[in-house]
Amino acid sequence: SLLARSIRALSEGQKGLLSLCRFVLQKPGLLILDEPTNHINFRHLPILAKALDEYRGALIMVSHIPEFVSQIRIDTVVDLEHGTK
Repeated sequence: SLLARSIRALSEGQKGLLSLCRFVLQKPGLLILDEPTNHINFRHLPILAKALDEYRGALIMVSHIPEFVSQIRIDTVVDLEHGTK
């Protein structure tokens, strides 16, 4: 279990997941996430997507993975294709 391991023994992705879990458990009204999938093992992406989909506050997120974003119910998506506005 991740909780039984020293923080030094965790990968960057595991540290990121634990940080996100901590924030979600605090139930903030707003989450601002910049590439939340960075350093996360691909097998954990569905877990992260489900957690964000179930989050009931406001969410502002930057992601370069449209397949990940499509798994989350989002009211508004701004797509900047190839850096154009």
